[in-house]
Amino acid sequence: MELTAENAGVKVSKGERTKQKILESAAVLFGHHEFEEVTVDAIVAAAGVSKGTFYIYFDSKDSLIASFLTEYVRNVDMAYKSHLESLPEGTPASQMMLSLIAKIADVLTGIIGNHRMRIVYGLQLSGKVDMEVVKGYNRALYDLFTDVIARGLEQGEFRNTHTVETLTRHFVMAIRGLSYEWCIRYPDFDLKTQALEHFQLLLDGARK
Repeated sequence: MELTAENAGVKVSKGERTKQKILESAAVLFGHHEFEEVTVDAIVAAAGVSKGTFYIYFDSKDSLIASFLTEYVRNVDMAYKSHLESLPEGTPASQMMLSLIAKIADVLTGIIGNHRMRIVYGLQLSGKVDMEVVKGYNRALYDLFTDVIARGLEQGEFRNTHTVETLTRHFVMAIRGLSYEWCIRYPDFDLKTQALEHFQLLLDGARK
């Protein structure tokens, strides 16, 4: 049984259910078409609501896309957090980082896909949609990077020549750069292999 707010005992209003229905219908359409190809008319038809109802919850299709990406990124980041928590107690920080990177690569290549990632990069470059949830440094995923690096420093695994914040920023830039490289060189770029090799080099430089 799927865990939802309702069956978890949390009261969900009719309005919240309607908004979620619109988002879920849009997600299905986005899974089969480019963002720009999906119209508001198509979304409301799939959701079984009126266009007026749509505009109660979203100012435009762009604001819906921003909401959709915010929820998607939140769920993905929760999966990354669960993955780290599933690792055995006492796993070295460097191994935790490599395991996280492998998980990210698996999600990008096996679930999100190159085509959708290219769309996301296109939206960021266009500036038409609020993409702070993806490009901002306050993303939950980046907090995981911070936690792993802090653990490595506290346990003496990493050299303390740089701050946690500095190391986190460079590790984040690395995974972003690798993801972009995968997008522009696909299918001749094995993201998981290249990411693990690159992060091994970064970790070797950070180790004592």
